[in-house]
Amino acid sequence: MVSALFSCSSPSDTPGNSDGLGVAGNVAHAGSAHASSGAAGTGASAAGSSGSPMIGTGGASSASGSGGASGSLGTAGAAQGGSFSTGGVSGGKGGTSNAGGANGKGGAGNAGGTSGKGGTGNTGGTSGKGGSGGMSGGGQGGYPGGVVQPPPLTDGSQGWATRYWDCCKPACGWQTNAGSGRTPVQSCSQDDQPLSDYKAKNACESGGVAYMCHALEPWAVSDTLSYGYAAVNKGSDFCGKCYQLQFTGGSHNGTVDAGSKALLGKTMIVQAINNGGVDGNQFDLLVPGGGVGALDACSKQWGTTDLGEKYGGFFLKCQNDNKFDYEKSKACAKAKCDSVFANKPELRTGCEWFTGWFGAPDNPTVLYKEVTCPDAITKNSGLKR
Repeated sequence: MVSALFSCSSPSDTPGNSDGLGVAGNVAHAGSAHASSGAAGTGASAAGSSGSPMIGTGGASSASGSGGASGSLGTAGAAQGGSFSTGGVSGGKGGTSNAGGANGKGGAGNAGGTSGKGGTGNTGGTSGKGGSGGMSGGGQGGYPGGVVQPPPLTDGSQGWATRYWDCCKPACGWQTNAGSGRTPVQSCSQDDQPLSDYKAKNACESGGVAYMCHALEPWAVSDTLSYGYAAVNKGSDFCGKCYQLQFTGGSHNGTVDAGSKALLGKTMIVQAINNGGVDGNQFDLLVPGGGVGALDACSKQWGTTDLGEKYGGFFLKCQNDNKFDYEKSKACAKAKCDSVFANKPELRTGCEWFTGWFGAPDNPTVLYKEVTCPDAITKNSGLKR
């Protein structure tokens, strides 16, 4: 297993060295580093960073290993599976209708208007994504309807996706990291209320109060297209860039994986809002319950230690408990989403997205390319280049 050290301190107001780490000094962002132990073999990748000092390649470099015989483990960050590669074609922006109901994105039982982010049924309402984090006011893509599927990629780079959610303030939540003239990614309080102070200390640091907002969960906008956010390793000027990820049906573990196979033909567009020790062609998707990794603000924010495996989250814990039987493990993970997030509708919806639309894959492979961000994604995060 690869280990990495990261700085947890907040960035200074001026670019440059931060705690001796230069542009890299970010907090490890959980999920990326994941050591898997399966029927055979292990795999790991260094943890990424979560909103802290200067951005950049972040922390130490990551390494990946071959997945276990079951294919669930492997280089994945945040434990196998996460299937998030960034990428995105310039298209695919959400329709004009907004995510969520009148009071926001909607929870597990959300009904909704004609389109929008919605709850588990992805129906959504007519006004902004909102939700308890109140992060956006409109523009969320419609599901069904209201969204244009981006054209398939005919060129691009080979990559792979993983998952994590450490509840830490993302790197792009700092003004210095977001870039001059840009609004940083919104951070939230412990009870998921938006914070107006972009300098608020990261909750993954001692005495910190700034957390990842629940509204940054992934969501489906059609049967074949989803939007979300990710941690990447794309140099120092990465905040706010979007990528189209076209799932190729394989697993980075080099094994036959039912979840990854089922993703063939599906596309995801993600915005980079975090960085850290992930591979240059790896996208560590933000997925509630995906594993806290090296840092953990979730135990405090959620009031529970029932977080699944440190690297891998609910799904890896369920795989270990069910001897890597795919269907049993997927059902177990969904049940965990429903119980742990029973009173947190947005997190529950994002967690169930992993077992539903995403199909609970193990480190799915992708073809990816940088694209123009859909309005729905930038309105939700608050960050636009």
